[in-house]
Amino acid sequence: MLTKKSLFHVCLAFAVVALTATSAKADSLFTGSQAGMCCFDVNLHQVDSNNMQVTVSLTNGAQYFVNTGSGNHPGFAFNLDGAPTISISGLSSPWTAGDVNLTSTGTNGPALGTFNYFIDNPGNGASAHNDGPLVFTITNTLGIDYDDFVANGSGYYFAADIMNSAGRTGESAISDPGTISSVPEPSSLILLGTGILGAAGAIRRRLAA
Repeated sequence: MLTKKSLFHVCLAFAVVALTATSAKADSLFTGSQAGMCCFDVNLHQVDSNNMQVTVSLTNGAQYFVNTGSGNHPGFAFNLDGAPTISISGLSSPWTAGDVNLTSTGTNGPALGTFNYFIDNPGNGASAHNDGPLVFTITNTLGIDYDDFVANGSGYYFAADIMNSAGRTGESAISDPGTISSVPEPSSLILLGTGILGAAGAIRRRLAA
């Protein structure tokens, strides 16, 4: 059984952990849930002020990333506010640096507007499919944040060329502006630590009484 003195030390230890864990950041999740447009999600994780890790995962019956269509079907395309100069690194296999395009591209089949940057899927046709996920890091030396990911003139944040279990392929897109996951921000952790410190102080005063 904990004594009042040991309870004080436990509270103090929790407070120190909470106050020092300031590196926690919330992730932003974009979901392909709108009618007729599925099936991939995009998770954004801010590594630091200049780097954003992007994870593109297939969902709801989509099985593969592909490079198909007689028109312009970028493998995965996205927008950044103001189209800044960026670099992309840390690509997951089988994607390579040669698949990265840091120029704008239009889409068709269906027409989803123009995107600032895109990453082609390796190989041509459905036979060169892969199931992902696609993971890479965007670096902007001037800084990058969740709010920098914006919709194009047609209202789409991301597009991807994908194939379902029946072998049907096509360009899809996400117009959902995204939600923030439940990972606490540093400010929340500081408030938590402050509350625990307050509780520890109250216990200490009772012990001294």
